[in-house]
Amino acid sequence: MSAETTGSEILDQYRNISNKLKRRFLRKPNVTEACESFSSLGKHCETSELPAYAGMCWISAARCEGSLGNIPGETSCLVRAARQFLAAEEKDHSLGCPSPSQENLEAALGCYAYASSRYPEDCPIPIGLSLEIVEFLKKVGRNADIEEHLRNAMELSGDNLDTKIYCLQLLASHYIEMRNYTDALNSFNEIASILDRLPVNGARSEILLKCEISRVLLLLILRPAPQKLSPNLAKLLEKYTWGDQNDKTLKACAMSERMFILLQSLVAVCQSLDITNLDHLESELWKLFGNEERELLRILVRIYLEP
Repeated sequence: MSAETTGSEILDQYRNISNKLKRRFLRKPNVTEACESFSSLGKHCETSELPAYAGMCWISAARCEGSLGNIPGETSCLVRAARQFLAAEEKDHSLGCPSPSQENLEAALGCYAYASSRYPEDCPIPIGLSLEIVEFLKKVGRNADIEEHLRNAMELSGDNLDTKIYCLQLLASHYIEMRNYTDALNSFNEIASILDRLPVNGARSEILLKCEISRVLLLLILRPAPQKLSPNLAKLLEKYTWGDQNDKTLKACAMSERMFILLQSLVAVCQSLDITNLDHLESELWKLFGNEERELLRILVRIYLEP
């Protein structure tokens, strides 16, 4: 096949392979040969930078693998097809001319969904496929569709609580990016609830620290009425109002004494509305926070400094 193969030539070759699969009188079609031909054509389309055609070929190869009872081969071809359709969608997006019907994206999602359904129930691969979709949706600015796939990944996590926590972290970050602070707080609450039931280790301690800081900042941003606070959130605020560093959660997340005192001061400033030292607190906390916490802190300061 020529490296300069056109789309119409690809379609002609595709039809020729498909025609060989039609039943002839007293002769069964050679599915294995057709599968190899579709795969070869798919690879050629990839090297020719014709991803949508490649996706079409890999779907046909997947059908052949499925009819042969080769489930691993079928799922592999389906995932390869999905990635090619995403490549086609990304190409359109980068050129600034996405299709209104987004047929490539829809084809990719269909391939991912069917591939996921073919794996065993306890297989972790479908979780990875859902997260792969999430990464692509972020890349092309389809933020409105991200929540669905993150929740799907969480559901697929089942009893794997560390994976569920990871998905919840991504979900919380998504909500923060979308300025949905209520659902972000709910996601961090769920993370804290899960971590409370698990033995503490280094990685979980870091997650718990991030969760603790984010919940405090989100509460101060949302400013819910005291009567609307759930018992666990009321207890969280009390910790930074009347508590001390001997709290078991603070020990579990290994919060430094300096950060605890600064957060206590931040809570006191926000509750009293005495914003005299807010700029100083922002400067000191900024040095201790990660990027996401800094973004929340910036929003919090903006809220309280508004006239």
